[in-house]
Amino acid sequence: MRRPAPESLSDIRHPGPVAEDRRPHASCLAEPVILELANGQPLLSALGNWAEREGFGSAVLDLGGLSLQPFNFVMPDRAIDDRHAAWYSDTHSSGGVALEEAVAILGWRDGNWFAHIHAYWYENGQARLGHLLPETLTIARSAQLKGFGLKGARFVAEPDPETEFTLFRVKQDQLSPSDLDHNAIITTLAPFEDMHESIAALADCLGDTTYDVFGLGSFAGAQFIDGQTMPGLISEILVRPGAGRGQNQNLNLPVRCVDLTGQIYEGTVKPAGAPTLVTCELLLLAQFTSQSVET
Repeated sequence: MRRPAPESLSDIRHPGPVAEDRRPHASCLAEPVILELANGQPLLSALGNWAEREGFGSAVLDLGGLSLQPFNFVMPDRAIDDRHAAWYSDTHSSGGVALEEAVAILGWRDGNWFAHIHAYWYENGQARLGHLLPETLTIARSAQLKGFGLKGARFVAEPDPETEFTLFRVKQDQLSPSDLDHNAIITTLAPFEDMHESIAALADCLGDTTYDVFGLGSFAGAQFIDGQTMPGLISEILVRPGAGRGQNQNLNLPVRCVDLTGQIYEGTVKPAGAPTLVTCELLLLAQFTSQSVET
């Protein structure tokens, strides 16, 4: 039996000790990449094999437009015990679709390649946003993906004492590029850290006032600059293309969110209006570098 949904931030209690570092991060070199995927390949092994060949420790990839064979996914939901603040829904199945927008964080779990994927798509006339189960994903049509391969730091799944989830954590590689080569930061925000404020603070380490933001995570409610709100405090989110700080010096963070009822929200998050529920996994990339992937 699931616990009642929280009605306020004070109702959200994570079971473990509060981590001292609320914005853990690591500098890295992010290289623009374009990779080819063949029809019929299991997605996780295809991405892992590619990263292995290219010498990347992790990657952040845009899966928008990728066609998948039937797969499984889960949604955000209430906790199933008296410890966790939230949990996943029962497993849902898709008949196979082309993803409209999607982000894959490629990293490691138990010594093997693993991917955390949030995606938005239409199926049977209905918009869906969910957490895709990577071991169930098979490519339905040959495709070309863009994104960034990471060197010098990586995402590694480990038990998180505060939330008692196994989550991606950021790890600096021993053989890191020199400081001059660092053009990006990866981070995993702790619960209740505001995404907008955290990104603005972490970006000071980039050495560039313009940067792009990629990633996914979960919010405990959200307020958008157009006045809309997502009142539900259990959600999963997807950072949309175009997020970051451009020449106008404004940090814009367009997102899509889904709450535990399946309601989907989209908008640009308001400063101090997007507290993290469990974590947000993000790549902050100096903009002059990210633009080169378009050429």
